Amino acid sequence: MSDYKPGDFIYEEISSQADAWEQLIPIITAKRDEIQQLFEGIDEVLFTGCGSGLNAAMSGVPILQSQTGISSREVPAAEVYLFPKSVLLSNRQTLAILLSRSGETTEVVNALDYLQDQGIRTLGITCSVNSPLASRSDLALVLSPVTERAVATTRSVTGMILTLQLIAAIVSEDETYLNELQRLPALCESQMASFHDLGQSIGENTFLTKYAFVGSGPFFGQAHESQLKIKEMVLLPADAYPTLDFRHGPQSNVDSQMLITVFLSDSAQVEEHKFVRDMNSLGGFTWVICDRADDQLRENANFLLEVNSGLSELARGVLYMPAVQYMAYYRSLSCGLNPDEPRNLSYWVDTSG
Repeated sequence: MSDYKPGDFIYEEISSQADAWEQLIPIITAKRDEIQQLFEGIDEVLFTGCGSGLNAAMSGVPILQSQTGISSREVPAAEVYLFPKSVLLSNRQTLAILLSRSGETTEVVNALDYLQDQGIRTLGITCSVNSPLASRSDLALVLSPVTERAVATTRSVTGMILTLQLIAAIVSEDETYLNELQRLPALCESQMASFHDLGQSIGENTFLTKYAFVGSGPFFGQAHESQLKIKEMVLLPADAYPTLDFRHGPQSNVDSQMLITVFLSDSAQVEEHKFVRDMNSLGGFTWVICDRADDQLRENANFLLEVNSGLSELARGVLYMPAVQYMAYYRSLSCGLNPDEPRNLSYWVDTSG
């Protein structure tokens, strides 16, 4: 289109997440009976995907296992069929959840075919109703409200994480948790201006040339997804680690050019507060994203975002993402790049040729 400017697609997709989540929630809850039936008799859940789909799986695994008590784990899609003995156990009733925005990614489709050949139940999560993943899974959840035009994922990955949270609420029959999740769109809308302004402010700091994202439990997937956004859109060094594991080697890279973003939990907040203080003592810049901060965090964090949700740590994770996405968007523009079209990437990966 003639009036298109670089980054227009991804900016709209980041900014529209509250409305997209509002539309998405009833699509998933309408499938309550089918989801519950699919989980009947299941011993374990295997999540699989590639890129952002795998990062969404990393977020979903601790949430589903915590909510339902069902053993859950994630693996990259290609491992399912290239290394099946390391992935599948013959004595367990397994449900596979496959995540792919396009529903056409070669590794995910190959994994789907292999799993179905083994008689394993499959739940496909995709944004494309006409894709192989949607048409061939035992149950497909099509997330049409979070469809994107940009190559880099933003609202589709938060939509996938929210979908996995909703599945966990449905399977556990936890109405309190489901009610928390249904509050997310309004909470996001009320905070979107703050997410944007802080993301822009940090993203336009050109002295920051290295990035690390840390999170534990339900926030490790978000850390992984955040470093992917920097690598795709900004083309600068970025890493992701469980929070305390960052001390075991990676902190050797901390200096005044590194931003360490900490996704703060409830369960580990005492240790994570100490971590923020330690990263500052090493000369790094810290960005803490949390629900509500205390005086200690306000004193030690260089940048602070309070989402002020009042939600549990298993519910609020997607609220941590828009500000980081805005940060990557503005940092990309500051580098003279087009965040809609990352170098060497396409909308989905086809390696079948």
